Amino acid sequence: MNNYDVAIFPTEVRYWMMMGCALFVGWRVIRYFDNLHYLKRNSSLKRLGFAIVVIHLILPTYSLLNPDQTFSFHRSIPLHFCGLNFWLLALNCFFRNRKLFVYTFFMSLIGGFYSLLTPLLVVGDSPFVLLHYTLVHTGLFVVPIVMIRIYGMRLKSFDWLRSYLFAAAISTLMVFVNGFLNMYVESPTGVVANYMFVTEPPEVTNPFLFPSLGWPFYLVPIHLGLLLHMFFINIIYRVKEVDPEGKNLRIWQ
Repeated sequence: MNNYDVAIFPTEVRYWMMMGCALFVGWRVIRYFDNLHYLKRNSSLKRLGFAIVVIHLILPTYSLLNPDQTFSFHRSIPLHFCGLNFWLLALNCFFRNRKLFVYTFFMSLIGGFYSLLTPLLVVGDSPFVLLHYTLVHTGLFVVPIVMIRIYGMRLKSFDWLRSYLFAAAISTLMVFVNGFLNMYVESPTGVVANYMFVTEPPEVTNPFLFPSLGWPFYLVPIHLGLLLHMFFINIIYRVKEVDPEGKNLRIWQ
């Protein structure tokens, strides 16, 4: 039987194995696309999209087929921010839509970074699940970088704010999704649906996480932290880039 909400700490060897794997895979993917001939870029991006879809489908399939894993609508559906962003990244490998890129860019970077820094495995910690977790969150961090470096994706003014509003709307919707699952769908293992951690705070250490505030007030500093992170990433981006229309934008735009 799989455990739920397993935190991996820096005191563990497997934590550093995950970090090493993430750095190596991320570096190899970026180098691969950097060295691509321009005629192969479209086909390679589509293959990356197919690879993301396959990676995303493996874990639910594994949970269904492995007798030591328990599939649960309360935990096994990819409805966390990272899971949804991974699907959107896969779609954008085929469509290369700038607006879709904007909605995933900030959340993918933030989610991928913190998920690798403070891993919390919601469906167990078997070696297969550890590998899947590492690949997914490495992809979240790497694919947006590839889309900017190779495929010309750019941010327009106040895209960081639009991305936050999108994230806030989705997380608010997830409150009702979790509520529906917890009220009307039986949980085979007794765990509650906590997608996007909007029902209960995650058991990780984070300077913006204050479980003592209780629900829903612990979500306020999380949203504040998310907004500040997006603003900070936008500042870094604006230092090096200009608006797609050629305008020189200020760092807060």
